[in-house]
Amino acid sequence: MANSIQQVKVVGPRRAKVKVGPLDVNYINRRPPWVATWWSAALPGLGHIHLGHYLKGLLLMSGEIVLNTLSHLNVAIYYSMIGNFDAVHQVINYNWLFLYCAIFVFAVWDAYRLTVDQNQASAIESMQEDRHLTHGSLNTWGMNTLNHRNPHMAFVWNFLFTGLFHICNNKLISGITLMGWMVAISYYTKLPKMIMYTVLGEFDLISPLINPQWLLFFPSIYLFSIYDGYAHAVYNNELFAEEQAYHFDKLYGKTELKI
Repeated sequence: MANSIQQVKVVGPRRAKVKVGPLDVNYINRRPPWVATWWSAALPGLGHIHLGHYLKGLLLMSGEIVLNTLSHLNVAIYYSMIGNFDAVHQVINYNWLFLYCAIFVFAVWDAYRLTVDQNQASAIESMQEDRHLTHGSLNTWGMNTLNHRNPHMAFVWNFLFTGLFHICNNKLISGITLMGWMVAISYYTKLPKMIMYTVLGEFDLISPLINPQWLLFFPSIYLFSIYDGYAHAVYNNELFAEEQAYHFDKLYGKTELKI
């Protein structure tokens, strides 16, 4: 019986904490499940992008925007906000709305599930004797390293334009996704013109430009970009300190060096 048992040789740590590539830094760490759940409720796919599931987030986010547009859901929400409930039933397309509801419920549930799974994986990874903490990546596509970031600059750059700090923080996949959809939303809502008329004080010219179907996408993506950029700057700094401490501990043993 003993001879039938195969010995498995484990090479390196089983679980990785961080992967650094030229286009992104992706990692697992403990996060409150309600954060990703909330952002998925605000706009399906945002919670997945925050967790680092970029492809799934892009698919859910694109599906939400397409089905929302086909069902005229944002227009119906706009009419309900101004109290014109008769117009709600006239504009909404219930055939597409039911498909939208399926994506919405799945995105909220899946974001919560993924956060719980990642929290468990992060706890197990931290207890490994040997850990996989990559400091940087360098190839023909570009270079990327863990370094200290200023979280306040995340607010400044993403306040000016969605996704700018993500690009600064070398999170190009999420940055390009957020920036691309914001460009589309700005185009269809004529947002630059509305800002220009606001600065000039010509408020009467703003109302004819409002497109509620696209305008209601704006707050979720814009505010998420600011929060996500700030949160990942903080996570990046924690990860940088953890990687440096682990590196020096392996070289010199336990020290009181503060990073």
